Amino acid sequence: MSISWEQVVATVFHRGLVSRVAWSPCKRYIAVSRSNPATIEILDAVTLEQLQTFKAQHEDGWLSFSPGSRSLTHFNDGHDGLTTWDLQTGGQINTIPSTSHMADSQCFSSTYSINGEMVAIAYEDQGDTATGISIYNLPSGTHVYSYHSSVGRIVAPIWTVGECLQFVTVNPGAITIWKITFTSIHTLTEVESLSAPDNIGDLETALFLPSLSRLAYLHQNEVIIWDAQDSKLLLNCSGDNYYPEMSFSPDGCFFACETVDQGTNLWKDSPAGYVLHRKLISRIGASSGGPLLSPNGESIITSRFRETLLWHTTDPISSLSTIPTQPAGLTDFFLEFLPGGSSVVTAQQRGNTVKVLSLKSGDPWLVIDTGVKICGMGVAGNAIVVVSKGRIITWNLPAEDHVPNTRVTIDDSISNVAFNHPTRKSESLLQSAAISPGTGCVVVRRPEHYGLDVYDMHTGNHLIASTTVDDYSDRPWITPDGSEVWIKTVEGWKIIKDGESNVIGLERLPENTLPSGGYPWKSPQGHAIRDNWWMFNSRKKRLMWLPHHWRKSGQDRKWSGQFLGLLINELPEPVIIELLE
Repeated sequence: MSISWEQVVATVFHRGLVSRVAWSPCKRYIAVSRSNPATIEILDAVTLEQLQTFKAQHEDGWLSFSPGSRSLTHFNDGHDGLTTWDLQTGGQINTIPSTSHMADSQCFSSTYSINGEMVAIAYEDQGDTATGISIYNLPSGTHVYSYHSSVGRIVAPIWTVGECLQFVTVNPGAITIWKITFTSIHTLTEVESLSAPDNIGDLETALFLPSLSRLAYLHQNEVIIWDAQDSKLLLNCSGDNYYPEMSFSPDGCFFACETVDQGTNLWKDSPAGYVLHRKLISRIGASSGGPLLSPNGESIITSRFRETLLWHTTDPISSLSTIPTQPAGLTDFFLEFLPGGSSVVTAQQRGNTVKVLSLKSGDPWLVIDTGVKICGMGVAGNAIVVVSKGRIITWNLPAEDHVPNTRVTIDDSISNVAFNHPTRKSESLLQSAAISPGTGCVVVRRPEHYGLDVYDMHTGNHLIASTTVDDYSDRPWITPDGSEVWIKTVEGWKIIKDGESNVIGLERLPENTLPSGGYPWKSPQGHAIRDNWWMFNSRKKRLMWLPHHWRKSGQDRKWSGQFLGLLINELPEPVIIELLE
């Protein structure tokens, strides 16, 4: 299927965690530093295809392409100095050891001299506010000199003008531009002093745009852009939990800032200041490798966990209100395929409605208004079982000749029993539950002490309790054969039965044990989803590329024949895919 149907242009999955990314000046390459093992990948900036791989001593550090994009230099934080590779041959050009003052420092910006022979690195001392610049001669492989700033904290970036490099310091009341030469004979000279906003202080998170003299910074969880030439605010935005990763396009047309939970916010310059242009939604937390706008501002890369994503900034987009996310909170779902493969049952955790959908049309043929907040849902034979706080409620499914959009309520249930615990009068603190049709029991997750309780599905009688489990927020699930109950795939218990049905105990399974009978999300027809988010059939043929919003970890997928259900908590409903080969 075409990948043009969503905002992500291309994506690549890395074997190790991503720590840093960089664009080449020619816009053709992207460098990605990753761990386990420590390597640097050179990717094609259009397809994200891997073109070259370099072995690094450490994954931490700063990446910088030479002005002609012919080489890449890795400046290692406090370890082994800098290493330069030739992009064409893949060979190492040189390694320059770090000086003693760089042992506990972290790099945050770089710039080359006009001829590309000298490179300057801006650094900050870890655990301190001291900043400085170190300059190296690449052809000779030597350290030229280091400058330790006594005029204020240096903020990113440093840049080259003529024969000098320039940098900015930010102090209360002033933004000052300075220049210094690349040679060993150096004199610090003030270039210009600009106005600063009233609330600016000793900033740790700031980004300067030299071409337009604009300063972006975070202040009490507000992202602010200050026009230092005209002394006015261009952006003052709060509401999201911002992360200290920012990027300007070189012409100032776009500005991007990371958010901890929702991905990246992208703003576009306008006569009224910066206005929100797009939300680049990613599932997995904030990153340390992005966002980073391309040298021409037409693309942006974000790196999260083990993924690098490429987006376009200039594509026509629909209204922001149509973005299928739920910023007010995430939603968890239950989903079970009915035997026979013609219908699926879905419900929202803490919602009160169960829907039975036709897999042929996608339309509901049964809607159950449970009248309770749903903490667990399952299918037992020809019945739907719902677990709420304190009750187990069961409805019979209609015969095959069902009437479309049939609606029933709790009054139509065939069973409605209360939890019967010898010491607890109420299960008001019930967190989530799983239903086991094979054993006729309900496994309840309690938030206090993170314990598990097992109840009889038909009578509500308490059968057994587990020992304390680790602090995982995930709800329990039961293996298809009904023999084990698990939290994630980390902790498992064998369900001990007396005869055929009566549960009399839970036996803790050893560490590194896998669930019996295979995972419930393993495709019975041999389908597989690879690291690059392509779905393959049993003959290794590509079927489809999963859009970014449809990507979830393995335990959030449910398979049934040619159908795949995805429990995506950023969307208002589960996604069900039919695979046609």
